[in-house]
Amino acid sequence: MTAIGQRIRQARKNKNFSQTCLAEIIGVTQPTIGNWESGHHEPRHAVISRIAEALDVRRLWLMSGMEDPVDAKAIAPPVLIEPNPYLTTPIVHVAVLDWPHKASDLKKKRSIPHRHLAASLWALQPFALIVQDEAMANEFPVGSIVVFDAARTKLYDGELYLFNWNGAALLRRYRCNPCRLEPTADSSQFETLFPKQEPVVIARALQMVRDLA
Repeated sequence: MTAIGQRIRQARKNKNFSQTCLAEIIGVTQPTIGNWESGHHEPRHAVISRIAEALDVRRLWLMSGMEDPVDAKAIAPPVLIEPNPYLTTPIVHVAVLDWPHKASDLKKKRSIPHRHLAASLWALQPFALIVQDEAMANEFPVGSIVVFDAARTKLYDGELYLFNWNGAALLRRYRCNPCRLEPTADSSQFETLFPKQEPVVIARALQMVRDLA
C-alpha cells in the first residue's frame, strides 16, 4: 500500500464511508478506490482535490502527510475568499539543468543551474531539464523545459518518465502489455524500445514549460 493510499483509506474510514460511497461522491468506480488504497495506482492531481473535499481533509496532507489532516484543527484558517484548491498548491522553485551526459550524473553534485523556474505543483524531489529530443517533439517541442519529480518512480501505463536506459537518460512514454518505451513523434522514424526487464525509472514528468523568446 502506498502512503497516499494509506491516507485515503484512513480518512475514508474516519468518515465511515465505504469504498462504493466514496466512489459515488467523487465520480469514479469502486475498483478505482480499491486500486488507490492498495497502491496499484495513484490518483491524478485533478482528482485529489475532490477526494480531499469528500473526506474533509487537507489536500496537502493527502498528498504528503504534512500538517494536521483535519481543517478544523488548523492553527489559522486559510486566507481565501472562497475555497479554491488551486490556490493552495505550493509554488516551488525548480532548478533548470542541462540534459545529463549520463544518467548517473543526476545523482552527483549538480552543476550551477541555468536558472530556477517557479512552478505550482506537488513534487517532493523536483528538477527540470531542457529537452532536445525530436522523438518526443509531439509532447515536448525541442527546447522545452520539462519538470520531473524523482520521488515518483512507480510505473503507470501512459505516463511519461525519465529512464536510465543503458546508462543514458531517456525520456519516453511507458506502456504495459507488453512493456515498452514509446516515442511521441512519428513511430516510423523513431524506435519503440522493448525492455527485457522492468526499466529503471529516474523520475516522472509533471509539467512542460516553453519560453517564447
